[in-house]
Amino acid sequence: MQKKRIKMIALMALLLGVGLFIPVTAHAQSGYKITSTQNVTPEPYYVARNISSHYSWDKTHTKRLTFLNEFQKNYSVYVTQKVTMTYKGKTTAYLHIANNYGVDYGYVTAKSMRKGFNPTDTDRQPYQPAKGSQSPEIMTVNRVSKQAFSKVSSRLNEITYYRTTKKVKLNADFTSYMNIGSTTISTTIPAGTIVGGYRTSNDLAIDTDALSQSFLRLGYRQGLWVAGGELITSPARIKAFKQIKRPAYLPKYDSFGLLYAGGINAIRNQKALLSKQSVQITSNGYVEIRQNNPHGQATEYNSQPLASVKIKRTKIKGHTRYLYLTKSLKGYKTTKVRYHGKRQYRLALVNQQKSYAIKDPGTDEFTRTTYYGGLTFGGKSFYTSYGTVSNAK
Repeated sequence: MQKKRIKMIALMALLLGVGLFIPVTAHAQSGYKITSTQNVTPEPYYVARNISSHYSWDKTHTKRLTFLNEFQKNYSVYVTQKVTMTYKGKTTAYLHIANNYGVDYGYVTAKSMRKGFNPTDTDRQPYQPAKGSQSPEIMTVNRVSKQAFSKVSSRLNEITYYRTTKKVKLNADFTSYMNIGSTTISTTIPAGTIVGGYRTSNDLAIDTDALSQSFLRLGYRQGLWVAGGELITSPARIKAFKQIKRPAYLPKYDSFGLLYAGGINAIRNQKALLSKQSVQITSNGYVEIRQNNPHGQATEYNSQPLASVKIKRTKIKGHTRYLYLTKSLKGYKTTKVRYHGKRQYRLALVNQQKSYAIKDPGTDEFTRTTYYGGLTFGGKSFYTSYGTVSNAK
């Protein structure tokens, strides 16, 4: 698939450690108000070298929509409005910007922009916004029999998992809400932490974005969305990661532990609408819940979770994984099985043994098929991606 939190909430997070965590974003009630708006004939602008703000914002000044330095490279934008925003009695001039197709990039302080095309822009396109709304893409989903899936399953990627043998510093990429631009933030994980990744002959790619929110707080506090991991090329650093079997609490194949609410209709409409809820079962053994705006950006799947609960034990029986949690999950069926200790609640993750496929026509030489699995998580229907297989024609 972009809100510093106030100091008190951050302190609560540190005190709570694990368990439920309710994030409060910066400017949740920001106090920013648009006091005047002037529509203008779209004109080209570019980002100044001495920008006064590092981001463009939504109209409520609560979401960081883009990193402005991404536009400094060789990119021009168009100004469609000049507005005035007032905050705590201070008035600031802003510009409402868009790309040449009319895609809204939000509001930028006027001091951050310069009139005219970017001097380094070699592709100066006129302002030609798309006419009318495009119909959302609805994909064709085919049910895959158990026999057919068993034939292809060996070709699906299997994420490998590693346990750190010592304290390790990792870099995590964070992006803006519209996934334009990024920044890298370091996090330190202790010995014994489980991470997912892919190993090549010389390098190791670590999925830091699949770690629990406790290791990603610095990026979340800045109002950003986790976007990727780190490629480790140093042999000395790679030695700190010992390969282990896939943890029992995680689904197989290329799932990353990402579950999306809904069934076949949700799979069919995934490019048109986000799932209202999504679950991340983290590599280091947490269940994290996110609530998403169906009409929002896919980055919502990588936002600060609403809840983060530690998995203390996993028991597999047939096609069901029983996850024993430190706390119950509101809105999901969690059975209280003990009255003391850290394994009081049990949640069932059931593989429904239903597989689905979406075929991409691809190029003249190749076609691709992406496979999905149907699940039940805490009594609700979810699906996960098993990965993509390429086929030569």
